[in-house]
Amino acid sequence: MPRVICHIPVRYDVNRRELVLASAGALTTSLAGCGQLDGVLGGDSVDGPMVDNWGTFRGDVARTGRIAAEDGPGESVSVAWQVTIEDVVDAFEDDSSWDEAILQSDHTQPIVADDYLILMVQYQQLRDQDVGSRQLLAIDPSGSIEWTREFPRVAVLDGLRFLMPKLDDGLLYLPNPPEDYLSNEGDEDGDSNGTRKTLGVTVLDPETGDLERELDLGSPSTGSLLVEDGTIFAATFDPDHSGVSAFDAESGAEQWSVDTYPYHDSSVFGSLFADTIVYGRRTGDEVPTVLVARNIEDGSLRWETTLDFSDPYFEFAEAPLDFVPVTIVDDIYTTGSGFYSGRPTPLVALDTDEGTEQYRYRPPGIEGENNPLAESSEMSGQDIDELPPASGVYGMPLPMDDLVVATGYGAIDGNDDPDVRYCLGIEDESLAWSLEIEANDLGSPVAAGDVIYLSTETGVKAISTGGERLDSIEYEDHESVTGSGGTSVPAIGNGLLYVPTETGIAAIE
Repeated sequence: MPRVICHIPVRYDVNRRELVLASAGALTTSLAGCGQLDGVLGGDSVDGPMVDNWGTFRGDVARTGRIAAEDGPGESVSVAWQVTIEDVVDAFEDDSSWDEAILQSDHTQPIVADDYLILMVQYQQLRDQDVGSRQLLAIDPSGSIEWTREFPRVAVLDGLRFLMPKLDDGLLYLPNPPEDYLSNEGDEDGDSNGTRKTLGVTVLDPETGDLERELDLGSPSTGSLLVEDGTIFAATFDPDHSGVSAFDAESGAEQWSVDTYPYHDSSVFGSLFADTIVYGRRTGDEVPTVLVARNIEDGSLRWETTLDFSDPYFEFAEAPLDFVPVTIVDDIYTTGSGFYSGRPTPLVALDTDEGTEQYRYRPPGIEGENNPLAESSEMSGQDIDELPPASGVYGMPLPMDDLVVATGYGAIDGNDDPDVRYCLGIEDESLAWSLEIEANDLGSPVAAGDVIYLSTETGVKAISTGGERLDSIEYEDHESVTGSGGTSVPAIGNGLLYVPTETGIAAIE
């Protein structure tokens, strides 16, 4: 009987390979792969140094979509290799109970550290959830797992997204949750053994997986990290211990802290540019989101801007509780909502100096019985004809020179079907082009050179900056590849596009 994999909520799948285990500590495995490509990523950031890769969220100005990677798959795309959760289980679990087990699994967003793709995965048996493992994987450009390191599992799989590794000055930084957030004990190496009472940080060498140091941040809550220029920024989310703090990345000493309730729907809570950190702050259960900018040196407030998406829409729709980090290049861009659910959030552009709103953009709206707000209006007794026209932009915007690329819906090109999704090119507050995408779940667009890549649950699209469809991959044409829903953001490195799939990670060349 084949193994069944159950994923919660965003997971991935790949070809089975022979894996050979070696050494202890940072375990080394070899995963036969193909399609190794040499590539150099880089480009001058707006106000930062040359970057070697684009390996994480675009909140860091040096890794924005506009800078992106100089070397990616190009205009034509194909699957180079895949690594699945099942491959990892086969590598590390020799107990016969795994042979026919139904698996639950999840993993973090991928990042690129030098030559390696870094990915945290957790898997467990559905019928016996005490049996499982959480592994940090380093995968080389050929698809070989170069090393792994085991950590104690989180109690709730969805909490794994906050444990996305961060890269700074050639080192990996991993949040290390207090034991109250864990389901079991892990290895006995330092404080990462699952017995600590407060939030810590495990610092590793990305080349080997060797432990560099352990830091104690002192918070009894779990949290999400940003790391930049020797400073760790942590957002903690427990109702009794929520806030944003800065720590020295060498010693763990606190530099400043503010009590607040940051948004934590995404695996990265904020964005960095110049000497400023920007994050979204909740205002209770109310619709408005407050965008906060603070000086990274002392935490002093630079500005606050309320992003009120309620006029005229959220009288009828739910609040955008999945607020994602803003994208920052010369300006700040946000859509207020990470994924499509009929939410009519706009693209909003703000300046970086004072957070002043520059403009908003929504596509033309859908009216009448196709209006996705109709269901909410029925509950409120509102007449359909009195509803505002509905359209929206969502996901993480991708600035490319004068163009902002995003995804959305609306009455575009005469189509008033709210279930039709689009990739949008927005320029000077107007729609420069639109491309219909045959999929329900669209990821956030990324770019290398002049090519835009959009991942969906059905495949990957390569799109020109003029809105032309260049090439595509359909997962149905690949026997073992199943798409990933949600708003996962691919990483670009070594000439490859690393795309989360339903049960693992796929490399696109």
